[in-house]
Order: sequence, then structure tokens, then C-alpha cells
Amino acid sequence: MEETLNSILLELQQLNKNQQELMIEQKELIGRIENLEKGQKKLISTSTKNSNKIHGELMIGQQQLGVRIENFERIKDFFSLGQNEIKELIIQSTAYMSGRLSGSERMMMEIEWFNDSERQELLHKINEKMFTKKGNTWSDNWEDHYDDY
Repeated sequence: MEETLNSILLELQQLNKNQQELMIEQKELIGRIENLEKGQKKLISTSTKNSNKIHGELMIGQQQLGVRIENFERIKDFFSLGQNEIKELIIQSTAYMSGRLSGSERMMMEIEWFNDSERQELLHKINEKMFTKKGNTWSDNWEDHYDDY
């Protein structure tokens, strides 16, 4: 019986030793699992930050693209307006050169070609003549206007 008890004791000691080894390995596995969970959380956090950053950059890029498209549309509209103006100028120039315009239309076209200072000078001359003629009769200024005709 003593032998049986010794053998049971040895088996119990062996089981205790095995249990302690299992507990050590279990603690090691728990530590690894915790490290994996920490790594997983870091990956999730990093990937979330990266995806948010990428999403933000995509949104900014989309806005910039929208602005560029708007600018392109404005430029396109500007050039189409310019083309219409050029067509109109060609039509007017052709009519002017072919002599199909009346005298007043011809004068108006020539005045349109003046720059601002030339227009102001012409307006000043017209106003001068209007004011000098207004107070006088035609017979009073006959000699002044005789050479005009």
C-alpha cells in the first residue's frame, strides 16, 4: 500500500508540475493574446486615422477639382464671348469697308474705335460748337461757318 501511495504521490507531484507548466504556458499565451489585441487596436486606430486622412485628402482634391472645372467653364465662356465679339467685329468691318453703312453708322463706328481720351476730346469739341451756336443766330456767324461748306 505504501508503494501505491508513493506512486499516487509521484503522479500527483507530476500532475502538479504539469499543471504549473500549463499555468506558465497559459500566462505566456494570455500575454501574447494581450499583445495581439494591443497590436490589433493600434492597427485599427492607425488604419482609421489613415482612412480619415485619405478621405479628407480626397474631399479636398474633389473641391479643388470642382474649382478648376468652374474656372475652366469661365475661361470657356470668356473665349466664346470673345469669339462672338470677333465675329461681330468682322461683320461690322466688312460692312464698313464695303460702304454699306450710312454716314451716321459710319461715324458711330469710327467713334467706337476711339480710345477714352479721344472720345472725351471729341465730346468736348461737340459741346464747344453747340454752346457757341446756341446763343447766336446763323446770320451773326455767317463768316465763321462759310468755310465749313
